[in-house]
Amino acid sequence: MKLSISTTVTSIAVIFSCLVAITPNSYSQSNVVEKTSDLAQTNQRQSEELLAAGIRRFQRKDYVGAIADYTQAIRLNPKLEQAIYNRGIVHDRIGDRVAAIYDYTLLVRLNPRNVYGYFNRAIAKERIADKQGALADFSQAIEIDPQYVDAYLNRGNLRDELGDLKGADADFTQAIKIRPNEADAYLNRGWIRYKLTDRKGAIEDYTQAIKVNPKYYLAYNNRAWTKADMGDIKGAISDYDLAIQLNPNYYLSYYNRANTRRGYGDYAGAIADYNKTLQLKPNYAFAYNNRGLAQRRLKDLQAAINDYNQAIRFNPDLAEAYYNRGAARRDLQDRSAAASDFQTAARLYQQQGNKREAADALKLARQSARK
Repeated sequence: MKLSISTTVTSIAVIFSCLVAITPNSYSQSNVVEKTSDLAQTNQRQSEELLAAGIRRFQRKDYVGAIADYTQAIRLNPKLEQAIYNRGIVHDRIGDRVAAIYDYTLLVRLNPRNVYGYFNRAIAKERIADKQGALADFSQAIEIDPQYVDAYLNRGNLRDELGDLKGADADFTQAIKIRPNEADAYLNRGWIRYKLTDRKGAIEDYTQAIKVNPKYYLAYNNRAWTKADMGDIKGAISDYDLAIQLNPNYYLSYYNRANTRRGYGDYAGAIADYNKTLQLKPNYAFAYNNRGLAQRRLKDLQAAINDYNQAIRFNPDLAEAYYNRGAARRDLQDRSAAASDFQTAARLYQQQGNKREAADALKLARQSARK
């Protein structure tokens, strides 16, 4: 009988823009005409004073006050790039992406070569799910500054999300060429190569990430995942051990090690790791589901059902949990409840596009109902 197993690969590190206010001393005012009227000079002075005040408010986390100061500075001097940029940063910081995008758009209209305006606008667009807009802005940032590593890293991650794995690989490779000691680039390219079924290339990249940063627990975790996939269980467990040693609070390393232990029959060890996973992330439905699988292997059917109940509680759409609970209930001769669970699993599998799993669950539902 098939028992669906939920698995999770570690999250990929993402490099975002460093959203920090620019101080007046670090900005060039070379475009200011030397001979201006007294009013223009007054406005210039007042706008710079408001800019400095906005920066101080920002540093004190008085974001409403900072926005007010920057807005007044922009009214007095609509070409003050610093104030526009900094207001965009504050809007970004408080989660108002639409306002942030508006500010960054003002900035790049005023100065089409402002690479940070395009980069930060791309980040804001990505956060409101405008992925194509974000892709265009990352590309524009790279066109302006072909050495902009963070833009390649972020565009590579976005291309991965959009299914352009070869494009993502090219971006991470370019980031590595520019900055050979960028551990995140190796980590991310390793993930892309894993998805492209280049397991050897993935391990090489994770190993290089570790060489650059020996304390990079994510690289150990991902390398362990890849080793397990290639059948190197001993090497995988060793890497998970190191990942956990480096970061004892990273729940996915325990979860992935648990899956590996369960895969070769160490059910007690797997349960111990699932327990630790759930201590760190109590609402993690996959851990409950998979701990239930280990409990069932140890013939503790009621404990397995309890875990499936929890998995369903935290993720009512987790088809595997209904399927697995149906199997455990059938083992306990609770045919009616088993049939109901298999029917629910079949419906969810169908909705999620898993036709083969749906047909299997429906078949078991009918068999359970007949007996």
